Amino acid sequence: MRSGFLLAAVLVTSVAPSALAQQPPAPPPAAAACVDAASTGQKVRHSRQLVEARAAFTVCAAAGCPSVVQRDCVTWLAEVEKSLPSVVVTAKSGAGADLVDVKVSVDGALVLTKLDGGAMPMNPGAHTFHFEGSDGSTLDRQVVVGEGDQNHALAVVLGAAPATGSAIGGGGASAGGPWKTAGWVVGGVGVAGLLVGVAFGAITLSDKGSDCSGDVCKAGTIPGLRTTSLVSTVGLAAGGVLAAGGVSLLLFGPHRSAEGPAPATGLTVTPVVTANGGVIVSGWRF
Repeated sequence: MRSGFLLAAVLVTSVAPSALAQQPPAPPPAAAACVDAASTGQKVRHSRQLVEARAAFTVCAAAGCPSVVQRDCVTWLAEVEKSLPSVVVTAKSGAGADLVDVKVSVDGALVLTKLDGGAMPMNPGAHTFHFEGSDGSTLDRQVVVGEGDQNHALAVVLGAAPATGSAIGGGGASAGGPWKTAGWVVGGVGVAGLLVGVAFGAITLSDKGSDCSGDVCKAGTIPGLRTTSLVSTVGLAAGGVLAAGGVSLLLFGPHRSAEGPAPATGLTVTPVVTANGGVIVSGWRF
C-alpha cells in the first residue's frame, strides 16, 4: 500500500510541470472590447478624467487589439500620461517630526492609509484632502492641481506645536507683538521724563526759596534757576506726551498676526542742547 502512494506521488510530480507548461496564455482582449475601451477613453479624456482615460487606453493599446485601434490608443496613452498630474503628500507633527501613520482621503474617498512618499496620479482640478493622524488630529486642505503638474508637493502639519513659555515683553505671541512692547517702552520713557521734571521742579523751588526773597535773588542764582526750571518743564511735557503715547499703544495698537512678519519699529530719543538749556526730541519709527 505504501509503495502505491509513493508511485502516485511520483506520477503527480512528473506530470504537473508538463501540464502547467501546456496551459494556454491569457487570451487577448476581444476586438469589441478594444473598440469600446478606445471610445470610453476618448469620452473621459474630454471631460478631463485623465486617470480613467489612462486605464481605458491601456486596455486598447494592448498587443492583442486590432492594429488600427492599437496604434491610436498607444498615441493617446502617451499624451494622457504626459498631461496626468500627480501629488506627493508629506506630513509633519507640530514638533517638526516626519509622520507616516496618516490616512489621506481625497474628495471623500480613502486613498492612503500610510504615507510612503510616492506620487498619486490625480485628475486635474480642485480637490479636498482630508488628513487624519494616528493621534486623532485632523486637517482639511483645498488643493487645485493643474494639468501636467506632476509630483506636486503637498506638505501639511498635523497637531499643535509644543507649548513654550515666553517672558513678558519678549516679543512673542503671548506678549502681544511689537506694538505691546513699544507701548511699555514708550510709557516707561514717559514716566521717567515725568520723574525728571518733578525732580528738577523741586530743585527749582528749593533753590528759589533759599536764594530769593520775593522777586529779589542772590547774584548768580537766576541762570541756575532758569536751567533747572527749563529741564523740569521739558521733562514734564515730554514725559506726559510719551506716557500718553505708551498707554495708547497698549490699548489701541494693532496686534501682530501669528503668521505675519513683525513690522520694523523702533523708539528714538535724541537730546538736543540749545543756548537756553536742552530739550529731549523723541519719536517712533514705523
